[in-house]
Amino acid sequence: MATHPRYRVEDGAHCVDVRLTAVEQLFDNRDPAPFRERDLDPDLLEYLTAAGDDLVSHGPFRVVFWFPAAVDDDRIVPAFRAHLAYERERVVRRRRRERRTGLAQLAIGAVLLVALVSLASVVRALPTIGPIASEGLTISAWVIMWRPLQVLLYDWLPAARERRVLERLHAAPVAIRVG
Repeated sequence: MATHPRYRVEDGAHCVDVRLTAVEQLFDNRDPAPFRERDLDPDLLEYLTAAGDDLVSHGPFRVVFWFPAAVDDDRIVPAFRAHLAYERERVVRRRRRERRTGLAQLAIGAVLLVALVSLASVVRALPTIGPIASEGLTISAWVIMWRPLQVLLYDWLPAARERRVLERLHAAPVAIRVG
């Protein structure tokens, strides 16, 4: 197992250490929901996902919450897991929406591609300006296709990585420690 220099290793697993002074620091203060359904603090979530991204190819890892005194940890792990499951579903929904938008853009782009390429073949016969206008229409047709193809062929990669990181965080062992 390759080690990552920013995270300590304990029993063969990297540790994502989070030092807190109170349980309330785990959660978003703006969220009035009951404890189990509350959102994680945005800064904490960003830190955890960055750590998960760092460790995605470094084998197993665990999340360790450190408190200065003993805390009632019965609610922490379920709330932590519930929010990560919610975040994963949010990423999946966002990607699904982007894919639908990309497919709609592709359909519109395909129609415009056919129309512009057809128009380019007609314009090509015009004297003097014909070849230039034809080339411009052909280039415009392919530029129109750029965004839909980007959405469908490439934009899924960051979402897939984010989903994988959230799944690994969700599945990671969580420890509550005093220290």
